[in-house]
Amino acid sequence: MQDDWFDELTNGEPLLMTDKQWFIIETQLDKTSISVRDKDDIYSRINTITELEAEEIIKKINENKVETDPQKQWLKMLKDGVFDND
Repeated sequence: MQDDWFDELTNGEPLLMTDKQWFIIETQLDKTSISVRDKDDIYSRINTITELEAEEIIKKINENKVETDPQKQWLKMLKDGVFDND
């Protein structure tokens, strides 16, 4: 079959995260407001995280990023509804 090469490549197991995903997680995780417990969990599994798990972690990193630029901080706060008077 034509798909045999893919089965042999993955052995039926999910692929581990890519180098690019590893780099993003490794360099950006500490710049977030994610709890220390969650960060420790991610770091403890860093060598076994799959591509799909890495995508979710990167999404969480981007959602919880602590901006250092005041303008970006203000825009994020505005987007998050901090200034709503409801």
